[in-house]
Order: sequence, then structure tokens, then C-alpha cells
Amino acid sequence: MKPRVFLDTNVLMDLLLQRPGFEFSAQILQAGEDGRIELCCSILTMANLAFILRKTATPAKLAPSLMQVQSLVTVLPMDSEQLSEAIGMDGKDFEDILQAVCAAKAGCTSIITDNQKDYQIDARISKIKIPPVFGPKEFIDNL
Repeated sequence: MKPRVFLDTNVLMDLLLQRPGFEFSAQILQAGEDGRIELCCSILTMANLAFILRKTATPAKLAPSLMQVQSLVTVLPMDSEQLSEAIGMDGKDFEDILQAVCAAKAGCTSIITDNQKDYQIDARISKIKIPPVFGPKEFIDNL
């Protein structure tokens, strides 16, 4: 079974906006296209992408960008159970706690993000095991 990899919003934004370091995100997406890994993101990520891209992209460019991402990744649902789990955890960024819970519930083997420090989550009161968190370059170096 191939590894199921969760992509944080910033990794996809790196690629879409070709921000510095986007080459590593592109390599991760290529590994997904090659079938070596399964790429996932949450429905929250898709909403975040739309919110961020709407500031710079015209509506005519927004939909194709979102459809492109959707064609490359499995978009995972989020539900009230995940929200309840996240509320019971402690961390710097609640949005990233939600992302981590989504990844864990979906059986992801790792989380890829540019903000590893934001994924320092105290889940001791939860039964959920948060997957290991990697930066894009670190993940590529170990793929």
C-alpha cells in the first residue's frame, strides 16, 4: 500500500504561486502523479486556497486552479467529530490542529507543511496519533 500524504495549504500555495521552494512541492506532486504516494488535503484546504487565490486571481482563473488541485489530490472531508477532537487538543494554530486531526482520521502517514512549528500539537488527552510532520524538502530527501 502506498503512503498517504497530507498536504497543508501552504504547500499547495507554494506550487500555485510558485513561491520560493515550490520545486520541492512540485516533486511531491510528481510523486503523486507517478503513483508512488497518494496525495490528500482537507476540504478546509480547498476553502483556504479559494480565499487566498480570490485576492489575486480573477474568477475565470480561480475555478481552473481549484479544479487542477482537486484532480491531483484526494480531498478529505471534515466533520463534527474531528472538530470535537481538535477542540480537546492544544497547539499554536487551531486550523493546523484541525488539519492534523483530519490527516490522522484519514490514515495519512505524514503531513507536509512549510510551518512545522505550527504542528507541535499536544494530543495527550486524545486517542488520535498525529502523523509525523515534514517540510517539503525533508520529505523529498527521504522519499
